Amino acid sequence: MKKELWALFMGNFKKAIYSVLMILYSFILFNKSAAAESINTSKQDTTVSSKLRISILTCDAGEDIYTVWGHTAVRVVDSINNTDYVFNFGTFDFNTPNFVAKFMKGDLQYFISATTYTNFLYEYEYTKRDVHEQALKLTNSEKEKWYQALQTNMVGNNRFYLYNFIKDNCTTRIKDGLFKHAPINNYSIEIHSYREEVVSGCYKAGLGWVGLGIDLLLGAVSDSTPNLYQEAFLPKLLFQKIALNPKLVLSTNHINYNHKEASRGGSPINYLIVFLLLYIFVSKWNSLLTQRIARILDVTLLFLLGIGGSLVLYMSQFSLHDACQENYNLIWLHPFYLLAIPIYFISKKWTGYLGYIFFTATVIMMFASYWIPQHISKSVIVIMIIALFLQTRLIKRGTLAKYK
Repeated sequence: MKKELWALFMGNFKKAIYSVLMILYSFILFNKSAAAESINTSKQDTTVSSKLRISILTCDAGEDIYTVWGHTAVRVVDSINNTDYVFNFGTFDFNTPNFVAKFMKGDLQYFISATTYTNFLYEYEYTKRDVHEQALKLTNSEKEKWYQALQTNMVGNNRFYLYNFIKDNCTTRIKDGLFKHAPINNYSIEIHSYREEVVSGCYKAGLGWVGLGIDLLLGAVSDSTPNLYQEAFLPKLLFQKIALNPKLVLSTNHINYNHKEASRGGSPINYLIVFLLLYIFVSKWNSLLTQRIARILDVTLLFLLGIGGSLVLYMSQFSLHDACQENYNLIWLHPFYLLAIPIYFISKKWTGYLGYIFFTATVIMMFASYWIPQHISKSVIVIMIIALFLQTRLIKRGTLAKYK
């Protein structure tokens, strides 16, 4: 009996030991399999990430107004999926209803688009605008996260944003991604104001009159100095910012299309001075022909200053372009010049009164320009002098009426 019990006990004990060993063996095999799978997955992710290559593309200025500051885009090469895409935040639709009105007001929607690198270069080859590529040295994780963020931006309403030409544009969107996903040292590129960079871009592109118009429309807000994060708000500025980080740049490639420099022509200030001298000459020459020409110039200037003043009023008070806010040019450049046109023909007396009001406002602006926080360029000063001469003629027209 004892022998049978002992044999039964040993049999059960061996089965228990065997079961425990099998459980332990299965557990070890499972852990090894999980670890191997984890390693393989990690290796696979690393392989995928290491096949991404991200570059910043900086494109030179073109001849059209909307291209005078150049362009910025992001190139992503994925050798695993054999793709080479360029992401562009500067896309807009000319067929948008009320396109000009929306652009002036500042509620025109821009959106991100993507195209192949080959197709992207076609446009710049056709317009002979050089393209400069800065390949970035990023970790696998940084490249993967930025690429995923770009893809997310392509989905639904994520694509659209309200364009702001100094704070939210095709360059600042990419700059924001760069600062978020790359270890960039924020060295200063030492720019003085938004106005200086925006206006100078027009002059460099040979569009001096456009630069002068923008100079008149920009308010005191644009004369602030951007901080280290804000200053790379235009394509060339972001290119310089990245170039200050040699550890971030793997390589720089310049694609040249034999771009010819734009014809600079004469500076607007030269033409304005010539016009002022001609205006004074015909006004002082006491002949029937010159006096008629002078009166035609009077009315033409009232019209141009009135239209210019209306634009300044709208952009500074009603548009969403914050760079045009706090525009002190409204003191002397306003829509009331348009009111003076019919009065010029109806009442010489009231023409003189308006002349006094306009003259006083312009003189106050010229004296106060030293203290106000808004830069007044030399070209704008010449326009103010032309306005002063016009206003003296209005005063003289009212004075002569008193003695008749």
